Order: sequence, then structure tokens, then C-alpha cells
Amino acid sequence: MTDLMVQIPADWLARVFLSLRRGSSEDAQVSAAELQPFTEKPGQRIPVPRAAVLRTELALRGELERAQEEERRARLLEEADYLISVRVGG
Repeated sequence: MTDLMVQIPADWLARVFLSLRRGSSEDAQVSAAELQPFTEKPGQRIPVPRAAVLRTELALRGELERAQEEERRARLLEEADYLISVRVGG
């Protein structure tokens, strides 16, 4: 079962959650709602289902395509890249 989970710091998840909550797409809103329960233990590494991480990456990429501000684009890209690295174990 542990190979289906990814350990991610709750602080990072909270950051991604907030980025997605500000998103305009339905995918972003759905992913944010899915992440919310994992953001409630700051300072801890939380096991998150790989499937949820993948859906979150896709939602972040979608928001990245729609983002107009360079600062927001950079933040979304950083968050997506981080999630990819923890999901693949890099």
C-alpha cells in the first residue's frame, strides 16, 4: 500500500492547495478540495495517494497554461515540478 502513497510535507500541500483554490478551472477547484484534508497537519510529512498527486499536477499544469502573471506562472511551475519529483521518487 505504501507504493501507492507519496510522503509530502503538509506545508507544501497547503501552498499547492492555495494556488489551486485561486485557479479558474473546475479541475483546479476539484483538486484543491481533494488536497484540503491533507493540509491540516503543518510541519508533518503526510502520505498522499499517488493518484491525487498526479491529478494535482495536471490541474497545476492547466492553471499554468491559463496564468498570465509571470510570478504566478513561476510558482505554479515550481509546485508542479516539486510534485513530479516526489511522485517519481527523485
